[in-house]
Amino acid sequence: MDLTAFYQEKDRLSYNPKEKYSIKRSGLRALISYDDRFVTVAKNLSVLIRSIKKSEIKILDIGVGDAIYENLLVKDLLGRVGFYGIDISQKQLTRAKRYLKEARVVDLNKEVIPYQSSFFDIVIASEVLEHVFYPEKVLQEAARVLRPDGYLLLTYPNSGALQLRLSLFFTGASPLLNYPINKEHIRFFRRQNILEMIGKNLELIHFEGLDSFLFGGWNFPIKIITPRILEVLGNRFFPNLALGHFMVFKK
Repeated sequence: MDLTAFYQEKDRLSYNPKEKYSIKRSGLRALISYDDRFVTVAKNLSVLIRSIKKSEIKILDIGVGDAIYENLLVKDLLGRVGFYGIDISQKQLTRAKRYLKEARVVDLNKEVIPYQSSFFDIVIASEVLEHVFYPEKVLQEAARVLRPDGYLLLTYPNSGALQLRLSLFFTGASPLLNYPINKEHIRFFRRQNILEMIGKNLELIHFEGLDSFLFGGWNFPIKIITPRILEVLGNRFFPNLALGHFMVFKK
């Protein structure tokens, strides 16, 4: 399968962070659960950036897509951060490059990350590992290009999520696991799988769930409205049942 052609042709992941993920919620909208994974990661990324005492911080965004985090943080971090992006899709890099210091087309199934060792202060691999054949190789490369005391930020779908368990129990299928509904995810993980692939190269310093108790047509057979507080508590206290995971490692 030619993955490069697949992602060139598809318009999937054509996000507009300013329209979708930066919505200010008020009233009843603020009381029901919603997808906030990218905003959650962006806030944590901003805190990490401000903790690094350097005049210019180099950040690599693996699978940069439409530059979601760069877009969300552009006003806060303008001039202090150099974002570098790699992606398999030239189409998405074309949309993202205005936020990037450098953009390169890279197929991580065939190529290594084209930067020298210990080059970056922060590496992001958000919603990437499930799309590659050799996720352990991607993690090894991410650790290689990360400088000592640098940070690796990961997000990925959790194969043990409550939504997936209930879908399989009641219907025998899951929108996130079954082909052809999901044609893009080729690897599936739980927290322990990631830790085993990381090994002793990096230290886990933060772990939380994402999108707990969020039931939509894209992750569950029917849409169910749930309270926002249930999502927040689930992310914190029951992360192994959350739809996704957010992990921060330090080298």
